[in-house]
Amino acid sequence: MLEIESHKTELFPDLIERIWTLRNKGKEVELITPPGQYINLIFVLNNSTYERNGFLIDNHQVEGISFKNTVLKYPANTELIGIRFYAYGLYPFIQIPGKELVNNSVNLPLDTERTKGITNDSLGSNHLLIQEIYRLLNGLFREQSGDTLVLLTDFYKQFRWHEETLSIEKYCKQKNTNYTSLNRKFSQITGISPKKFERLIKFRKSLCNLIDGDEKLTSIATASGYFDQAHFIREFKIFLNNTPSQYLAIVEQADKESRGINYNFRLF
Repeated sequence: MLEIESHKTELFPDLIERIWTLRNKGKEVELITPPGQYINLIFVLNNSTYERNGFLIDNHQVEGISFKNTVLKYPANTELIGIRFYAYGLYPFIQIPGKELVNNSVNLPLDTERTKGITNDSLGSNHLLIQEIYRLLNGLFREQSGDTLVLLTDFYKQFRWHEETLSIEKYCKQKNTNYTSLNRKFSQITGISPKKFERLIKFRKSLCNLIDGDEKLTSIATASGYFDQAHFIREFKIFLNNTPSQYLAIVEQADKESRGINYNFRLF
């Protein structure tokens, strides 16, 4: 049986979306994770292994922003703990060029001395693991790096949480900047342009509205920032190769198939 727990972070909430743990106490499980705008720092515990898009993973990973489904296979006895950062959130702790992470997972560039407290077999509870996570993050954090993220943080809040529909051009004028400067910062830290990031945010927003609510597609399109229903469906198909209605049917049938869908750490 696959057990996934999600924990609200007590540290760096502007950079970290959540901390999560995964344990598989039964047979091998295959999950599909939809495209997403987060970066995951993943620690394998107790010599665990898992597969990501057909590749065997047996060490700590940094998993980047994704524009496509990710297929994950967890054998029996897999144990993982992860930190889910906002797209810009990893940068003050570990500086990896964003382009290296997009649609990719790379080995964590930290020595074992820094991470040994997390992977110690004697840690028997999520509480102790999370405390070790906090200890590692406090040791890695660099304030001067964090200061460069103010604009990216504000951009995410504006386009993810504000109901007001705003163009990137108008946003730049409001912030007394220009697209070239904004694009430079995005490319350095996230590996993608502001326009691509905005599209990904809109898609994830629409996915939330589609799965968590019962509104009509027209309402979902408007609430997610699309021009109209046709624009929403067209973008949705680009990300998932299915219309919203088709994808809902897949979600509804997930528990009857061998594959599951991990949407925001809710399993379908």
